[in-house]
Amino acid sequence: MAVKRHEPSRRRPGKEAALPVTGGKRARTRAALIDAAARLIEEKGYHNITLEDVASFVGMSRGAIYGNFKDRDELFMAVLESRWKPIIPPFKPGATLRQQMRILADAVIAAAPARQAVALRALEFQIYALTHPKMQAKLERYAAEGYRMAEQGLLRFIPAQDLPIPPSHFVRVLNALTEGLLFERFQAPREITDEVIRSAFEALAPPSREP
Repeated sequence: MAVKRHEPSRRRPGKEAALPVTGGKRARTRAALIDAAARLIEEKGYHNITLEDVASFVGMSRGAIYGNFKDRDELFMAVLESRWKPIIPPFKPGATLRQQMRILADAVIAAAPARQAVALRALEFQIYALTHPKMQAKLERYAAEGYRMAEQGLLRFIPAQDLPIPPSHFVRVLNALTEGLLFERFQAPREITDEVIRSAFEALAPPSREP
């Protein structure tokens, strides 16, 4: 992605690459601002960035930012959405719950390297949200919508009666288990092995429910 008046010295070796962008001018401008914010977050952290910093970084006016994001928190949420993608497992129609949980475990394992690359900033974002009530409220709404969509996707492949708890609860447990296992793996990779992750998800499928 081309960024307006982006200085080559800003692109430090090993930093996160810009995401490819398609669409019209507005979409490109929005993507450039998100990418600039992500790069500044990498350098300074969430607490030390203003919208003016982002505008200056890409050589745009404040109006360009406010035409796309109403405030800093909305821009930070866009960065989160672009960098911390949900893990979408390739569930198979007709597979048992235990088989589906194995598929999910393998998807989590496959996503681990990419998640680890942005884990530090993800943790910093959580700290930022915990210390900023408005952001915390936005994050909660974002999570609620994510759980709603996850539940719909889950029920396309797994009947509600096959689950050990209500679907709305199940997707929340899956998310908590995923995030917890991944961050534990990042800290102690020899302890949270692939087999540990598979066993954790398979434990959510009671054997008595298997045909």
